[in-house]
Amino acid sequence: MRRFLRTAARRALASQPLADAYHGRANGFGALRLAFALAVVLSHSAALGFGRPLLHRVDLGALAVAGFFTISGFLVVGSARRSSVPRFLWHRALRIWPGLWACLLVTGLVVAPLLHLERHGTLDGLWRGPGGVLDYLRQNWWGGLRQFGIADLLVGDTPYWHWQGGNTLNGSLWTLAYEIYCYLAVAVLAALTVLRRQLRWLVLLAAIAVFGVLCWNYHRQGIWTVGAIGPLPLLGALEKTYLLWYGFLFLVGGVAELYRDRLPINDLLGLLALVAVGWLAVRGSFVGPGPAAVDRAFFAPALLAYGYAVLWLAMRLPAPLHRVGRTHDYSYGVYIYSFLVQQVLAKAGVQAVGPVGFFLASALLSVGLAMLSWHLVEKPALRLKDWTPAALREPPGGPSGGAGLAGEVPDTAPAGRLRAPAAEPDPAAAPAAG
Repeated sequence: MRRFLRTAARRALASQPLADAYHGRANGFGALRLAFALAVVLSHSAALGFGRPLLHRVDLGALAVAGFFTISGFLVVGSARRSSVPRFLWHRALRIWPGLWACLLVTGLVVAPLLHLERHGTLDGLWRGPGGVLDYLRQNWWGGLRQFGIADLLVGDTPYWHWQGGNTLNGSLWTLAYEIYCYLAVAVLAALTVLRRQLRWLVLLAAIAVFGVLCWNYHRQGIWTVGAIGPLPLLGALEKTYLLWYGFLFLVGGVAELYRDRLPINDLLGLLALVAVGWLAVRGSFVGPGPAAVDRAFFAPALLAYGYAVLWLAMRLPAPLHRVGRTHDYSYGVYIYSFLVQQVLAKAGVQAVGPVGFFLASALLSVGLAMLSWHLVEKPALRLKDWTPAALREPPGGPSGGAGLAGEVPDTAPAGRLRAPAAEPDPAAAPAAG
């Protein structure tokens, strides 16, 4: 027994750099993303099915989104470091837009007509009228949720309407604009060579600065919490508060990738981070008073602990969970379809089966649609990730050693730095959702 305790204590106190703990596909990122997606479904089950929050002390859906952004920051910055800027942007476009476009088309061409027929007995006025299907597709096509509903399809018919007054078909899509904004910011940093080892301290400095702003906002007068940026082309307006919250978690993940040769993965630290997050959440101290968009502000040290806990879990989850999302990543599909599924179920009165039944029904339908989305849309689109325009292709027998404008570039990491293996799939950098 003593030997076991000594061994356990020694393992708990031992540390290894994240670079050594992170082994390409042998990680729990896929399992965590799917867990976060289902946590969003659970959180929305209370809001959409019963017109109330799931928990009063902490928003489970917001925490899931924070986890998504942490993972996305780590994986997306890693992708940017391995690719040229054009190739990086191409990969990100393939990962987020085809699935989104399919979801929007299903919403506008299948769900909306059925709801309109049920409500009005006709399709007149659905397509070209103000706030109709064509407006919905045009406003939301590029990732910015600029039109929340279609016509009057959910007015007065759902618990969410009676609680918040929202004629919203798919409210989850609002986070995609912030995710795309983070992608663009990473592309700019990559173009400026800031992601190289010599300049990575600039990203760390930015994370420290945002951390300081969050700490200040939690206790005192808010900084950069009122209003929005934009409206930006295609994306619409971005609330400053959400940029601070989720941009910080994206930065945490990005800094972890840039400093993974120095960031220690320690089981004791990981457990303490999990305990701290759980304790603060139960106490209601994870969020607190602050002049934020939702009258609350995240406690910055708790967000930092949460980000570390997410990365630690990804490295330490049992090996069988490493298979989740390795070849079939359903987390994005679950996220982008679940809100729509739950609104339709709520309108049909399925919440009468109770909270557990409503959650299970919406989760099963969302996973089913996610499977179709992955196999019919997302995965086929990702097969194009190595495509290069004909004008940029190197002619047969041409010079080697360099990369085309849209091709992969040599790794700029110095010798001795552990790099993710080439076999690591870019689809792992799934968009954040919540």
